[in-house]
Amino acid sequence: MRLALLFSGQGGQTSAHWQQLRAGLAGEPRAELIRLLPAFAGDGEPEPAWLARNAVAQPLIFAQQMWLWQQLQGVLPRPICAAGYSLGEMAACCAAGVFAASDGLRLCAERAAKMDAAAAGEHGMLAVLGLDEALVETITGETGLAVAIRNAPRHLVVAGARAGIDAAAARFAAAGASRLVPLAVQTPSHTPLLAAAATAFAQDLAGLPEARLAFPVLSAIDGRAARSAQVARDALARQICSPLDWAACLQVIAEMQPDAVLEIGPGNALSRLFAEIAPAIPVRACDDFRSIDGIAHWVSSCAA
Repeated sequence: MRLALLFSGQGGQTSAHWQQLRAGLAGEPRAELIRLLPAFAGDGEPEPAWLARNAVAQPLIFAQQMWLWQQLQGVLPRPICAAGYSLGEMAACCAAGVFAASDGLRLCAERAAKMDAAAAGEHGMLAVLGLDEALVETITGETGLAVAIRNAPRHLVVAGARAGIDAAAARFAAAGASRLVPLAVQTPSHTPLLAAAATAFAQDLAGLPEARLAFPVLSAIDGRAARSAQVARDALARQICSPLDWAACLQVIAEMQPDAVLEIGPGNALSRLFAEIAPAIPVRACDDFRSIDGIAHWVSSCAA
C-alpha cells in the first residue's frame, strides 16, 4: 500500500507526551535526552510555559517522534514520502536516513539554541484564520511582522516581536478574522529575523555524511522532494528563516494519491489540515490511538 507520513511541529506538546516518553524511552536515547533536559530524569509535572521553550520543546518532540517511528517502522509499509511541519522536518529527515536519531537529538538542541540566540527579546507566532492573504500580508507588514506559514489560502501564521503580534491581533480581529490562535512558540520562526540561525545551523549539518534517502522528504518551504541527504539538509537550514507553504506541501502529497496518511508526533493539527485539502484520503494521527497495534491495524485497513 501507499503510505505518507506527516511529522508534527511545535505547539501540540503537553505533559501527557512528556509522561508518555518518560514511561517508554530507554537506553541511549533516554540518556541523551536526560543530558539535554536533566528534568527528564525527575518525577515532576512540567508546566506548559516550560514545555513551550525552544530548548525543551525541540529535543522533546523529536525524541517522541523517533520513539514512535522506531516502534512503527517494522509494522508499517515503507512510506512513499514524508513531510515535517517546521521542527517536524527534522524527524522526517531522520526517519528517511539523513542522520541518526542520536545525532538528531543533539542537532535539535543546537537548532533551538541558535534560534533563541538570533532573536533577542520577546517574540511569538499567531495563526490567523478567515482573512484574505493580501490583507494579512498588509497588516503584518505595517506592524513589523512577517507571514511565516501558509497553511491554507485563509489560514496563515504570522511571526515577529510580541508587541507587533499584539498590535496585529487587534487589527485582524477588527477586520473580521474568524479565529486568532497564539502558538506555543516563542521565536519568530520562518522569518528573516532568524537568518543568522539558518546560516549557523547549515554549518552544523555540513559535516554529516552523504546518503540516498529511504524515501523522499518534501520540503515544508515549497513541497519539493529531496532524495539525497545533501538536498534535505539544505532545506532544513533554509526553512529556519524562510516562509513555509505547508498548503503546497500537503497538495503534493494528495497528488501522490496515498492510500493513507499518518501524522507522527504531538497533536493532530496536521491530519486535520490534510483532511480539509483531501477529504477522500484516510488520515489519522498517532495521538488518535491507544497503541502501536491500533495504528498498524488502521493503516493496514486502508490498503487499496
